[in-house]
Amino acid sequence: MISYHVFFTPKPGMEDDHVVELAHRFFKQLISEKKLRGYRILRVTNPANFQALPRFQAIADYESQQELDESFAFMHQPQKKEEGAHGELMKMVADFKVSFTTDV
Repeated sequence: MISYHVFFTPKPGMEDDHVVELAHRFFKQLISEKKLRGYRILRVTNPANFQALPRFQAIADYESQQELDESFAFMHQPQKKEEGAHGELMKMVADFKVSFTTDV
């Protein structure tokens, strides 16, 4: 399993619940378009000794590197990247960080 991790904090004035709801809508759309296997959205409840950690983490799961690459190519289309739920999310979040992992 390959996972794409997105860490983010809603911008000031943005309601957490609204941003999370929009993120769920975006990921469910990707699942319906067969561009994502599954996902999770996590709220950081205790950053412990990592105080700079953004408040939320979204994890998108792919079966293979090829699936991930195809999904990214799909999302890099201007109408997908800048419009719809993804475009809205990009305007609502700050502290945007990403990482990739693979199951071992």
